[in-house]
Amino acid sequence: DVNSKLVSYGPGLSAKTANLKWICSKVPEGRKGEMVSLATEDERTLFFDFLPLDIGEVKGFKTRFHLYTVPGQVFYNASRKLILRGVDGIVFVADSAPNRLRANAERTLDDVPIVVQVNKRDLPDALPVEMVRAVVDPEGRFPVLEAVATEGKGVFETLKEVSRLVLARVAGGS
Repeated sequence: DVNSKLVSYGPGLSAKTANLKWICSKVPEGRKGEMVSLATEDERTLFFDFLPLDIGEVKGFKTRFHLYTVPGQVFYNASRKLILRGVDGIVFVADSAPNRLRANAERTLDDVPIVVQVNKRDLPDALPVEMVRAVVDPEGRFPVLEAVATEGKGVFETLKEVSRLVLARVAGGS
């Protein structure tokens, strides 16, 4: 069996939970566990959201992804470190809003497959993707996908890309 831990990471209010809710709403019942969400009164994710996803057999291995989101607020550093432990792949959810550009820079990235999702592309004043990328991934090392998580645009594409990178790494034995 292959069990992979995928974590969505990024600034607060960048819609990490919206991604997970969209995936949860579209995946058939038999392929997913229950989504667990621990939120504060103002609907912001406190500890994490969690969704186990069974994707069936890949190259003869029963494959399951455990999808987590990590709170973006910096003062939850301890829980963020705990959830990032043992991670196999990261989706960095960047916010396209001009006033959130600096928040996108608050991150630490480990040596695991990473995909950058530039979210909220539907905002009338959305920053150019290249400007957001320059803050999140100045070296241009990671795949970048555009999204509008609340409408499901780019959500499964992002999940497929990070899954592909993680499974390629598993197959390569590194």
